Amino acid sequence: MPLLRWLVIESTAIVVMALLWATQGRLAGYSALVGGLIFLVPNTWFAYQVYKVEGARNMSRMVGNLFRAESVKIALTAVFFAAVFNLMEPIHVPALLFTFAVMVVMGAALRWFMRPRPQR
Repeated sequence: MPLLRWLVIESTAIVVMALLWATQGRLAGYSALVGGLIFLVPNTWFAYQVYKVEGARNMSRMVGNLFRAESVKIALTAVFFAAVFNLMEPIHVPALLFTFAVMVVMGAALRWFMRPRPQR
């Protein structure tokens, strides 16, 4: 199942980055983990919402789910960032933002590498 493989790869990357940031201190490692989760949780919810219906007969429903899920994903990401910056103190901002940014780029790269290949 490609979505499960995607989730495992991204979760592993978050843990690895958090461990690497932890060499700078416990706060940096924790902040990196939180930054990765700010990316992972909304994207996992998005994937679940979009792919819970399949088939040509459900195409209009799937497209509707896509737009709703994208809107909620963006809102969740904003709420999570706001919550972290308002409730989490102290925070290592470079670790949090760097991990989030790496996950955004990695997510795009994974979608490109894991895309279905046409069969010949």
